[in-house]
Amino acid sequence: MIFIDLRNIVKSVSADSKYSKVDYVSLVRCLKGPRKLIAAYVFDSKGAIDATDKSKRFHDYLRYKGFRVIARDSYDPDQNVQKEVDVAMAVQMVTHAYKNNYDVAVVVSGDRDFIPAIQEVQAAGKRVEVAAFSTSKSEEMERQCDFYHNLDKEPVLSLMNLSDVPPQDGSTEAVRWISTTGSRLRTESMEPPTRTGTPCSRPAW
Repeated sequence: MIFIDLRNIVKSVSADSKYSKVDYVSLVRCLKGPRKLIAAYVFDSKGAIDATDKSKRFHDYLRYKGFRVIARDSYDPDQNVQKEVDVAMAVQMVTHAYKNNYDVAVVVSGDRDFIPAIQEVQAAGKRVEVAAFSTSKSEEMERQCDFYHNLDKEPVLSLMNLSDVPPQDGSTEAVRWISTTGSRLRTESMEPPTRTGTPCSRPAW
């Protein structure tokens, strides 16, 4: 199972470049590898990305791609902080571990607040891997986990080509980069998804 602390990852990427964004489907595929994925959870608070309904649309997009989104109604716009989210993620990690629902937990966050939960999951006989960008990585998190994924070296970022005017069909050009080297992998047309049937009926991975 993969557990993603969305706000931690968004902040990590924004600190490096405001024009970068995470391709969450590629992120899951990189972390999963050849292993069987039980579920990919995303934890956030409602309105955490901005004060409009953009966060809700983004959560719906993630659900459409097969993620299980847990969004707590606990965002404090005055101090720009979210509450309850880390605890909700820690509870799910430990609960699924003791229910024997997975063998490996991948924690996508550099926040050391998750260390007690990681220790509890390991005590239940499970393996814990941590994935984070260097801008948000806690050294103690890297020492505590069984394996560390350095996301700076993974092709999980997309850069929007803002100089191009989108064609009339609504598609845009995107360039995918490796975050540490800045080397180009490919340019591809990102067509809007055709939303038919029930959202999340088919995971993207």
